[in-house]
Amino acid sequence: MESAKVSVTFFLDASRPNSEGKCLIKLNVYCRPDKQRYPTVFHVSKEDWNKIRGPKLKDENLREIRDKLNALKKRAEKIIEGLNPFSFVAFEDAYLRNKATIKTTSLKVWFENYIAKLEAEERIGSAMCYTTAFNSLNEFRKNLHLQDITASFLNSYEIYMRENKKSPSTTGSYLRQLRAIIKLAIKKKVLSADNYPFEEYQIPATRNVKKALPNHELKKLLEYHPDDPEEYEALDYWILMYLLSGINPADVVRLLPSNIDGHYLNFYRFKTRYTKKKDLRPIKIGIPKRAIEIIERRRNTDPQNPYLFPILHAGMTAKQAKFKCQDFAKWINDMMEKVRSDLKINQKVRNNEARHTYATVMKRKKVDIVFIKETLGHSSLTTTELYLDSFPDETKVEYASMLENV
Repeated sequence: MESAKVSVTFFLDASRPNSEGKCLIKLNVYCRPDKQRYPTVFHVSKEDWNKIRGPKLKDENLREIRDKLNALKKRAEKIIEGLNPFSFVAFEDAYLRNKATIKTTSLKVWFENYIAKLEAEERIGSAMCYTTAFNSLNEFRKNLHLQDITASFLNSYEIYMRENKKSPSTTGSYLRQLRAIIKLAIKKKVLSADNYPFEEYQIPATRNVKKALPNHELKKLLEYHPDDPEEYEALDYWILMYLLSGINPADVVRLLPSNIDGHYLNFYRFKTRYTKKKDLRPIKIGIPKRAIEIIERRRNTDPQNPYLFPILHAGMTAKQAKFKCQDFAKWINDMMEKVRSDLKINQKVRNNEARHTYATVMKRKKVDIVFIKETLGHSSLTTTELYLDSFPDETKVEYASMLENV
């Protein structure tokens, strides 16, 4: 395809404004019939976006943004001129992966560049997490620079989060993302290693609350047949996740018919497709009879849709798929809340409970923890142990009675 048929423009993504109400400007590359959008580091309001595109621009800051956008466009067009035939893969290799190291110490720029990288890699969930973390830090203190992140600052931020009724888990999540940015800046030699603040400061950590269902509550779910079609469908998906070794909703929606090989399911975890690139291993699990029945009952019947279940469809962007998966997971949780009420189950019955319950049932059946680890897709036994519920009370009494029989 000739490069002359490729056009470069800019697009204001108004779908997810930041905490200041500003939207991200993206570079739009169109090569009929396809197009790709690449995040820049610039956020502006809709009003300022119209000014940037207007004939008379007086604001110096907006003129600077416009000049930098023009420079980006020229760079993209120069890359395209050298690609004959044009391909998005070759363009991205030159445009995204060979960018010069950032020299500024602005924390905002470092976050925005890393978020842009995540979005370009279609790691939409991670990009959203980093965006939320930066918005929180920016609300606490404006115009931060890398060198402002000291142990004293981190302690003050933790107090601020606590006073604003944020959980230690939320605070810890935001600070781990900040730590990743600081480490990256040190690696790129923009910040001195002497300024690393996380040696003195410890990020808040919380232990997961055990979420596994006790056997008698699980039995209620497995034997229940709701009259309501939506509850019945959601319960099917919940039981399917439990039976398929605690598979996550993000993996359920992305399953293909080709992932099924007879009585086995082979798949890669969507969550770890980037973090375990050097040791990416497929998960292979057996499919119980009831799981096969659920798959046949719920499987996609549209020949144009490549997925096993009718949740995602061909042509979705990574962001659309992310939001659809979130909607699917929320729908299951909402429906399972009704099922829980019907059955008078005391604890929550959400997607996470399916995964934790699978692991704990395996433990109660005295299955080797290494097998549980492999089927959950964990890289360490420590992570698996966090999923395993403590022994039930009756077992503790039974073991205590053994002390008398010596």
